[in-house]
Amino acid sequence: MKWSFALQQKLKVAGLLLSLMLVILYTATSLKNDVQDMEQTVVALYADRLQPAIELVHINESIHAKRLLIEHQFVNGVPVSPAALAGQLGHYNQRINERIRQYKKTKLTASETRWLNAFHKKFKQGQDLEKSIQALLIVEQPSQARQVFYGPGALVFKHSVQALHELAQIQAETGQQSVKDAHRMAAGGSLNVTLLTALSLLVGLVILGLIHNARLVGQSAPPFHLN
Repeated sequence: MKWSFALQQKLKVAGLLLSLMLVILYTATSLKNDVQDMEQTVVALYADRLQPAIELVHINESIHAKRLLIEHQFVNGVPVSPAALAGQLGHYNQRINERIRQYKKTKLTASETRWLNAFHKKFKQGQDLEKSIQALLIVEQPSQARQVFYGPGALVFKHSVQALHELAQIQAETGQQSVKDAHRMAAGGSLNVTLLTALSLLVGLVILGLIHNARLVGQSAPPFHLN
């Protein structure tokens, strides 16, 4: 009977160890996937949210700089030459086009694509108005140029800023969602580690109990004297 009981105990220990190994294997695989997903989330957070937000800042700075540059033609006593004005506006327009191209390379949501296209459309309209203003300034018609600048030009500028504001809001919302996803993955990994630690301790205690019982059964009974 002793050998049968010892065999049963060994089988129980082997079964518990096998179960623990399977749980460890599953948890390790799950943690590896969580780490990979978290890494992809962090990379996407930078490439598709932080970097485009920086592009928006540069675009916003450029369109405001263009607005001030043209406005100085009407408020300054000594405006810049038409050639210098065209060169500076061309520089800002080139910067904005480059930022838009970089922005379009990122992963865009449907709403983000719609607002980016809306901004690009207004940006092109603004360029056409700038050319009209420059042409009027060349033929020395500042009053008509002023009307274009403060009329349709101001409206296009307003709509451009609104589109940039909407894009920035989308960046903030999607960025917050990405952070929440990363927190959820981290919490899931922490929970898996906690459960694995608790299970390992429990299995260890059960194995120690089985070994202790096997030793008690294996001990020889003390001699009994009739005298």
